[in-house]
Amino acid sequence: MDVMKLPYENELYELRKWIDNTNATLNMQFLHTPPEIQSVCQWIRAIATGIQSDYPFYAATLPRIADILFQSSGMGAAFLNIAAFGELVVIIRHIEAEPVVVQFWSEIHPRIVNVSRGLYVDGHCSTAAEKAVKEVESRLREKFAELKPGIAIPSKIGDVIGALVSENGAFKFCDTTTTSGRDYRRGIQSLFEGIMAAYRNPAAHANLQYEKREAMEQIMLASQLLYVLDKTYQ
Repeated sequence: MDVMKLPYENELYELRKWIDNTNATLNMQFLHTPPEIQSVCQWIRAIATGIQSDYPFYAATLPRIADILFQSSGMGAAFLNIAAFGELVVIIRHIEAEPVVVQFWSEIHPRIVNVSRGLYVDGHCSTAAEKAVKEVESRLREKFAELKPGIAIPSKIGDVIGALVSENGAFKFCDTTTTSGRDYRRGIQSLFEGIMAAYRNPAAHANLQYEKREAMEQIMLASQLLYVLDKTYQ
């Protein structure tokens, strides 16, 4: 998967370079000039704007740090607020160590973004993945109710999948008059059945733990299946 260039990447680079230079001379307490202060605060605010969706707490904290990072010396320049500088270092290093894959979430189905993104960004990857799969199950049941009004929704999700996407299922999402279309339908049915067997059913009986990569893959699959359920074929 290609990683999109972060919109605040240049500012992050410049700020990190400034942090490293400042940290190297921290015990000397140099005065900082107005142009330097202006640049640093601009970098911080640009980063805060860029991370609002992915790191909301940091996005709210960074502008406050910018406001108190420098203390006037009364001579036109300013001293560095060491406590604020330390907090800035921690936040910037975290953002650099765990950059958000911007393109990843921009391509994920909105329903999954709503239930999983915040959890994933906060480090609750397993819960984010579980929520994504549950969203697929919820949408399948909704689809059944839409296409078969008045008929009780089966309790077993496998029966719901069969009623919707089997060979004679109620949900038409591709041209099954062609060999490739029939193969696609069978493949999609297998994916629905597979995600429920591999992730939803085990999760109902145990607290499964996933690495970030595994959680991301699970979220991507759930997103793909939700987009299938959005399709209409006449």
